[in-house]
Amino acid sequence: MRTLLFTITLCITSVGFTQRTFDVTIADSTYRMKQYWLVMYTSGADTVALDSLTSATLQQAHLAHQDEQSKRGLIVMAGPFGKNDHTWRGLLLYDCDSEEEVEGYLRQDPYVKRGRLAYSIAPWYGAVGTVLP
Repeated sequence: MRTLLFTITLCITSVGFTQRTFDVTIADSTYRMKQYWLVMYTSGADTVALDSLTSATLQQAHLAHQDEQSKRGLIVMAGPFGKNDHTWRGLLLYDCDSEEEVEGYLRQDPYVKRGRLAYSIAPWYGAVGTVLP
């Protein structure tokens, strides 16, 4: 496993950050890799309790915002975390050309605009065609 991670890291480093897809050969298998953007939603600065109508309206707008991006193929995976001891709230995986593009979409999220969610973005590399069972 360490050899696999080292090999992938070496390949990622050697292709630079402008190329979104590349091949990695490990032993006798070749994998087509692609760069995505992993977004970790965390609790935002606004922690004031909301009344149920405001909370429901905000949640509906947040989900509609993400649904629109998903329909356009920008979000390829998304979901909230269960109860945990962290400030983690949700995870998104974007298929976009740049971090700036992703950040532009995130800034329009109603929860982010209100300060209920904050986020961090990191490049993430996955094998093309990989699916969750």
